[in-house]
Amino acid sequence: MVRRVIHTLVDDLDGERADESLGFEVDGVRYEIDLSAANAQRLRDALAPFVGAARRVGRGPVAGGGRGRTYRPERDSRRVSRARNQAIREWGQSLGLEVSARGRLSRELVARYHASAAAD
Repeated sequence: MVRRVIHTLVDDLDGERADESLGFEVDGVRYEIDLSAANAQRLRDALAPFVGAARRVGRGPVAGGGRGRTYRPERDSRRVSRARNQAIREWGQSLGLEVSARGRLSRELVARYHASAAAD
């Protein structure tokens, strides 16, 4: 018995055939979307002014088969990580939350911080 499985990418915007998967990150949340060539170009065009003004932190590996790219940011430099963690600690303490002075921050605290920043 022969089994044939066909995987088809479907454009997440319009439901038509997709040509690639694009990954991106906003506010510490990673996203991936399947798009046709036309919609992928629309996304790239919309992001172009922001990409042009942004600092490059690295490039993720090419996704399976080279059909699309998945963005995976490099780890922050230690200085950026320390400053970010200090800001999260101060934010949590200002709300009266229990926040350790040293060590790893809880995922819950970091998630609440990012959700608060996104809401502002």
